[in-house]
Amino acid sequence: MSKAPVHPNHRVQRDYPAKVRFCPLCGAAMESRIVLPERSNRKVCSGCGFVHFPGPKLVAGCLVIERGKVLLLRRGNEPALGKWTFPGGYVDFGENAADAAIRETREEVGMRVELDRVLGVFGDAANSALTLVVYLAKAGGDQPSTSEEATEVCYFGPDDIPWHELAFPTTTEAVTEWVASTRRPG
Repeated sequence: MSKAPVHPNHRVQRDYPAKVRFCPLCGAAMESRIVLPERSNRKVCSGCGFVHFPGPKLVAGCLVIERGKVLLLRRGNEPALGKWTFPGGYVDFGENAADAAIRETREEVGMRVELDRVLGVFGDAANSALTLVVYLAKAGGDQPSTSEEATEVCYFGPDDIPWHELAFPTTTEAVTEWVASTRRPG
């Protein structure tokens, strides 16, 4: 009998890798040790010797632009429930960032999009393990729709952005970069 599906608890997900306690290979306890040659403090399995080298968590998203306006969605889940952001999410293992941005946009707002270019790569000071790649995108003919993850969708012009209601510092940075790009000559 299979168990019921679950929604990821993003607050718990942020505890990784700092709170890893057991080896993903053999299940033995992990302990902090100095690893040579760089002499860095890492978690090492007390059983098989596996060294845990945590990597950054990659997130990809799209600023869908139509008639000079950007599509934002009101988040339907934590963190930042009820705040505005753009479609995006974690890049799956083996997936490239561009494909993840397209997939997340389809999942969250029901739209097929065509990527234009990378707007930028942004870091989150509150979560140094997180890196966000944001693409500019064109709508592929679909109208945006709501979902479990997007309780409201709306296009905003550069002067209409709900700045005080944006979900994350990286949301603000990416939208700020887009607004600046609309005001540059050329």
